[in-house]
Amino acid sequence: MRIGLYGGSFDPIHHGHVRAARAVQVARGLAEVRLLPAAQAPHKRGAIASFEDRVAMARLAVADGPGLTVSTIEGEREGPSYTFETVRALAAAEPAVSWELLAGADMIADMPRWYRAKELVDAVQVVGFGRPGADATAARGVFAAAFGAAALVWVDVEPFPASSSGIRAALARGDDPSELLSPAVFTYVLSKQLYGG
Repeated sequence: MRIGLYGGSFDPIHHGHVRAARAVQVARGLAEVRLLPAAQAPHKRGAIASFEDRVAMARLAVADGPGLTVSTIEGEREGPSYTFETVRALAAAEPAVSWELLAGADMIADMPRWYRAKELVDAVQVVGFGRPGADATAARGVFAAAFGAAALVWVDVEPFPASSSGIRAALARGDDPSELLSPAVFTYVLSKQLYGG
């Protein structure tokens, strides 16, 4: 069985995240894609919303998506949420699974600097996809130079013009970014008064 892992802050999760997960799941024939909200992302400043709120929003966003699930594994240990440690823990718990790591072009370009990056790439099939504002060609070149072109599978995903930071900024200004979020997530954001919404 092949399962995809899609990590991120998801602060908040938006349509672009869910559409990318679904597109890769279909293109790669994955039994499941697990979203992995980072408890403490090592490559970003601290999340605005709590881990619990981000998990709740992720679950709401994928509630109607068969094969899309949310894992809290990165909140079950202390310290930075290193992808290598997560993959190692999952591989030990579910040894029959072949793991595929989903990453947007921005993360693909950054991956050579990740914690134990070579071991991570050896342990999973990395699946890249385009992200608005990210140079996919350059990202693929950086990745290939570090790990070899064969270590990366690319899936063309229709870009969705949204970013979590842009949504947070819109909410802080009092604008309405509801078209970028599932109705359930938008309702949750407002009910919890997240991001100044």
